[in-house]
Amino acid sequence: MNITKSATWRRLPLRASAASFSAMAVVIAACGGSSSNLPLTEVRLQSLSSPERMTSGDDTLVQVAMADDSLVTGVSIRLNGADVTAKFQKASKGNASLGLLTGLNRGDNLIEVNDVGGEGKLRASLKLTAYPVQGPILYAPQEPSFYCQTDTFNIYPGGPTLTSGPNNDPNCAAPTRVDWVYHDATKAGSAVWQPYDLAKQPANVELTTLQDGTKVPYIVRLETGVINRGIYQLAVLGDPIKNPNPTPLNPPAGFNGKLVYPFGQSCGSGWYVQGRVMGPVGGSAASSNGTSGDNNALNDLPLSQGFAVANSTLNYFGQNCNHIISAETMMMVKERFIKANGPVRYTMGWGTSGSAMQQSMIADTYPGLLDGIVLLNGFPDNTSSASVEGRLFYNYQLNHTKNGTTQNGTYTPLPNNAYDPSYDNATASARLADPTLVTWTNSELAAASGYSTYHSIRQQASFWAGRTDSVLRPINAGDRDNVTGGSGNSSVFSAVIGTNEKYSPANVVAMAPMGKLPAPPVSTLPANPKGLRPNVSDHNKNMLGVEPAGFGRSYTANVGLQYGLNSLNTGQITMAQFIDLNKKIGGQDIDGNMSTKRMQPDLEGLKNAYQTGMIMYGGAGLAQTAVLDLDNLNNEFSNAGDLHLKFYHYMIRARIAAATGSFDNHVMWNGVADIPAFKQDPNANHATPVQAPRPAITGRRLMGQQKAFAAMDQWLTALANDKSSIPLKTKVVKNKPATLVDGCFGATTPGAVDDFIAEPQVFGGFNTVFNKGNGSNSPAGTVGTVGVTPSRCNAMAPASSYPRFDAGEPITGRTMQCVLKAVNAKDYDGYATANPGWGGVQRTADLAALSAVFPTGVCDFTKPGMQEQPLVGTWIQITGLNQRKVGYPLAAIVP
Repeated sequence: MNITKSATWRRLPLRASAASFSAMAVVIAACGGSSSNLPLTEVRLQSLSSPERMTSGDDTLVQVAMADDSLVTGVSIRLNGADVTAKFQKASKGNASLGLLTGLNRGDNLIEVNDVGGEGKLRASLKLTAYPVQGPILYAPQEPSFYCQTDTFNIYPGGPTLTSGPNNDPNCAAPTRVDWVYHDATKAGSAVWQPYDLAKQPANVELTTLQDGTKVPYIVRLETGVINRGIYQLAVLGDPIKNPNPTPLNPPAGFNGKLVYPFGQSCGSGWYVQGRVMGPVGGSAASSNGTSGDNNALNDLPLSQGFAVANSTLNYFGQNCNHIISAETMMMVKERFIKANGPVRYTMGWGTSGSAMQQSMIADTYPGLLDGIVLLNGFPDNTSSASVEGRLFYNYQLNHTKNGTTQNGTYTPLPNNAYDPSYDNATASARLADPTLVTWTNSELAAASGYSTYHSIRQQASFWAGRTDSVLRPINAGDRDNVTGGSGNSSVFSAVIGTNEKYSPANVVAMAPMGKLPAPPVSTLPANPKGLRPNVSDHNKNMLGVEPAGFGRSYTANVGLQYGLNSLNTGQITMAQFIDLNKKIGGQDIDGNMSTKRMQPDLEGLKNAYQTGMIMYGGAGLAQTAVLDLDNLNNEFSNAGDLHLKFYHYMIRARIAAATGSFDNHVMWNGVADIPAFKQDPNANHATPVQAPRPAITGRRLMGQQKAFAAMDQWLTALANDKSSIPLKTKVVKNKPATLVDGCFGATTPGAVDDFIAEPQVFGGFNTVFNKGNGSNSPAGTVGTVGVTPSRCNAMAPASSYPRFDAGEPITGRTMQCVLKAVNAKDYDGYATANPGWGGVQRTADLAALSAVFPTGVCDFTKPGMQEQPLVGTWIQITGLNQRKVGYPLAAIVP
């Protein structure tokens, strides 16, 4: 028995015997059985639209081919016993036959290929399981509370909504529709997309040039409907007169066979909604900021060249921050595209921020859905602790330091400035007069956090940390609101979901979450302990499990973390500051309220987060995927700070390297950014390299996106053309273009030949932090030693650190809760060397104080963390609360 693989769904390199799985197709008996006793040519049978034997709806696109590429003759094809041979026709290219089979039964189905005449010998068979088109397939059960938004989703910019009024369908389903739009260069912004009137053909239809040089009218067929409860769109160049309804055997003439799947950003808080926006691509020459369209599938950069675009509102992490639901939705939408337009040569993922999270997590856990990914301003996953710790640092500053936020840097002075509306002069005066509080400058706090600037602490504390909030906060309450007053998904949660549906604790407790006295209530709502909780844990509780109160289990903990350890040992903060910070920084409770206690590990939640890929592993499918990772913002030199920082890029690379020993499939570009006029931030981390002022630079982001798109296309085209049987990981590296290498932009001017510096990208650049380090380098021989390197790129665009790295965690960043060791004076050798007088009574007193702060011990990062483990396997199906099936164990993936 052999297994054949589909070009449409990337091959899974599996170590197990072929007989143990029949993921794509089964071929039976390669010889014998004919009346002439001549060997029979193998018949290869596969579903081109349905990966892993899973199909949605009642149809599937099937291919029958002969192993020697001869014409398919002398066979009959049956679906569940019924003859469907007549549904098959020769494909437009090659000798295989294609058939769109309809009438599949819900559940198991059997497709068989038999000889014609004689004994009707079985030549090949394929089992498929059909699921509802509204799901679930990979993640069950679906969230019972789900709010439809078809009446607010615009089909195209300025166009009609998918439904004219509220949608009361239990699955938010709506009739599928097809619209034709054209690109009008005389318009600006999203107005470039105009409805195409078949009765009165517009005069301003552009011509666009395809990759082969052919010029065609820039007219797009736009299909919109609902799949897996999310609104989806399929966009592809087409001809509304000659081929208004393409099929797999008669695909759109302008389609080059390549599919781009852009994912949407965010993951702040909220969810439980269908969503009304999709992820953009950018890189459009038709717009000054590189975008066109209106957060839908109308993306100029790919469409103008003949690529197709598919998308869904549930692939926007601000509307669904669950990587398995995102993978499930993407799989089903891609399936719909193939059934409507024919096979695809490859699928490219694209997107920034939360969209990069999805790409990394999906590529690793569900190999084959994406052949290559372009990550802009990326993160490895949605579980990073850096955001929560930004909130802890900020809360420590406002509530437990002498200065509070009286040093506002570039922000409006107190009282009641826009950034800290709950912090007033009376509170500041009280802090300054309190002799029990320690003095910190903003720069010292930045150093202890590892961030390049103090303002990144505030950015992390505000929007991004909201994913851990379970309760509604007063608007802008101490710069931590994301649910009532935040943007994007948070405001959707506030506006769309009724008050009676929202969670509010049974006992509403007054508190001062960010410094204001007297305290406002935690929640402005009446008690509703069974309401919807807009946090990641509850949104992902089918995979995480639930704790005794019924809430999603936690994956975050910080027991034993010595915040600021590296900064202490490099002379950036004092021992008194170090002890006070770790004594008072505390944690959060399960509702996201600030707590004086450190966050205790939920071992079951941690285990499930690791095993299901919620804490991205990097050594499964991602290691066999083409990855181009771009820093599109260069935020380390933004005086305003940001969420999107360079260390996350190196974290993705380090995870691949730690799991597999190399990262040859991962290419990194830094400095692909438009930057404002630069002036050194007075609140910067002391380790920030001092640079001269420079003017603003524009045009590099657009140029970089276009170059990245072209480079990934070249890589994936070569990969698709490689029909060899070498392992996929080897094939991915072999087909990487020779010119596609690590480097950074910024040497001269955007677009100049010499603007790009080809140079290995190594995590580092901040003088003091990376010169002495935290004693926890990346895996030897894979990522390179953390330290100051003779690097032009690091000199121009250095990477900052982050709280856990400064506390000793490796750059892999997967240790959610460390194992513990006793407080040991050797951890403070750097401080002792810089302070030779530290000894005797003072040393004994400080070590005693630290032992009191850490009664159970401090982190030992020489060992894996609690429950830290690889992904349990790939193609995971969540079948119930904390229940799952694993498609392939990790041992089956070829390293």
